[in-house]
Amino acid sequence: MIIAVAVAVLGITYWRLWYGVDLTDESFYVVEPYRFVMGARPFVDETSVTQQTTAILLYPFVRAYYALAGTTGIVLFVRHLQFLLSLLVALAVYVSLRLVLDVRRTLPVALAAVAFVPFAIHSLSYDSVGSSLFTAGCLLGVRPLVEPGARRLRLLSALCLGLAAFAYPPLIIPVAVCVAVRIALAHGNRRREAVAHGLPALGLPTAGMASLIGIAGLSKVVDDYKRSSRFLGQGGGFTKLHRIVLHEWSTFPFWYLVLPALALLAVTWRYRRGLAVVVLAALPFLALPPRLTFFTTSLDFVAHYGWLALPLFVLVRRRPGAVPLFLAVWLPSLVAGVTTAYSSANGGVNFGVGFFPATIVTSVFLVFAAEDALDRLGRRLDLRALALAPALAVLAFLVASDTVPVYRDSSLSKLQARVTQGPYAGLLTSATKRAYLTRLQRDLAPFGPRCTILFFDDFPAGYMLTEARPDTNGAWVASVAPKLVKPYQDALLRYYRRRGYPDVVVVVRRIPYAARSSGRTLYYRTTEPLLAAVRSPPYRLLRWRRAYAIYGRSDAACGTSPAGVGELAVARHLPSRATESEKGERRE
Repeated sequence: MIIAVAVAVLGITYWRLWYGVDLTDESFYVVEPYRFVMGARPFVDETSVTQQTTAILLYPFVRAYYALAGTTGIVLFVRHLQFLLSLLVALAVYVSLRLVLDVRRTLPVALAAVAFVPFAIHSLSYDSVGSSLFTAGCLLGVRPLVEPGARRLRLLSALCLGLAAFAYPPLIIPVAVCVAVRIALAHGNRRREAVAHGLPALGLPTAGMASLIGIAGLSKVVDDYKRSSRFLGQGGGFTKLHRIVLHEWSTFPFWYLVLPALALLAVTWRYRRGLAVVVLAALPFLALPPRLTFFTTSLDFVAHYGWLALPLFVLVRRRPGAVPLFLAVWLPSLVAGVTTAYSSANGGVNFGVGFFPATIVTSVFLVFAAEDALDRLGRRLDLRALALAPALAVLAFLVASDTVPVYRDSSLSKLQARVTQGPYAGLLTSATKRAYLTRLQRDLAPFGPRCTILFFDDFPAGYMLTEARPDTNGAWVASVAPKLVKPYQDALLRYYRRRGYPDVVVVVRRIPYAARSSGRTLYYRTTEPLLAAVRSPPYRLLRWRRAYAIYGRSDAACGTSPAGVGELAVARHLPSRATESEKGERRE
């Protein structure tokens, strides 16, 4: 049965890679390393600090793929890299837990690393890479605390933690907590080894960031972080911590059942331990979020399910490995959850990104507790398989919650149009979105590698749809609050004043998400600095569509030519920017 479960989880997750096209977040994750391949410099030609360090880790893979196939199918390629990373993390969890669980218990718990996909985006973002490497690093360090030797695992753990902190720099805080806990738990020679192997975990990201600072300059890196905080919502004050708590509370609909369930568990554990299995099997369902088919469902579930390890630890604390798992995995994971939530514009939604290792601990503790309860019934051979029920329920829920929702595209049943060319080749999407991509690629086809190009707002996908070279200080020129538009865009204009303006500019007014009526409409003020710049000489209108307008420089040497559409046609379709709130939208 366990083999069948593993095949089903791997098969469904792999099958899901082919579905959905997202022109915003996922495209940004791929565009960042692609821009580095095209010659962009970290923190110099990119001011958004998110994804830059992750993009550096992806750079050799994307460069090799680009050399072989160009941008054709590159999004699907990165999805395969994400699937491979999840398999490696699952293997790390499996190896780590084999000391405390047998094969039948370990495999379903480890497969949660494959099933869990933050935001249901099957790509290598700073969220998925940071969470995956942090999970592998935390778990790989547990076995050396229980078993003599295991030096290779200790070193591999340190490398995973170091790479996690480099990919997602705020994770340096929980990584330091993880290293400190391991040192405190070790004794004698093991403590010296823990100190020695802890150095790569902290030294690797520190050396990496120092190298980037040496290349870009300290002031540039600091300015970029300040811009991300001011304009894009990264970081925040004490009010953000309050909002994180409110989010966790608002996404926990069954909170009123938790205390009665734990009280019932305590009573049955003491007087009728065999019956405690029923309560243990029900506990994961109390962590279910209110929306079961939304792209943040698994994150909200993880944020609540991980807390169950706290009361379960009281029951299983005497089991081998329980203390190291709680102190060296669950505790750093809690710090990581707060860190990822605080550092992200998504706030409380991102708590589950850092808190995922805690769910592994909760599942192990549930198996421990269920085994102890079933042993009391005296029919061990017949009933011990029931100890897997809670872990299997969690695995099934994670698979469903990250398979059914499709980030910014139609439902799975409506994704029947296969993209046959360009960066999204091989993916299934809606007919509307495929037509949008085909038309935009056709309109961009005249601009070759000699041209430079800019896309705004909120359209990083554009840079993969053309042969023109990206020319911007931010692959994702975001739409910000009206009062912040001028200072936000001034940095890009200063960038162009130093090096010259791009040959082609695409002003995006409509980004399709799912069906024809689903998407994001962008509104602009005619006085916005970027818009004013492209609607004045030497720029002229080359192509107007309802979803976008293409401008080109009349003095460009790359062969831009007018399309015969008047400038006034665009003016009628560029109303003043309005504050647009999209329910459930994720903001980077």
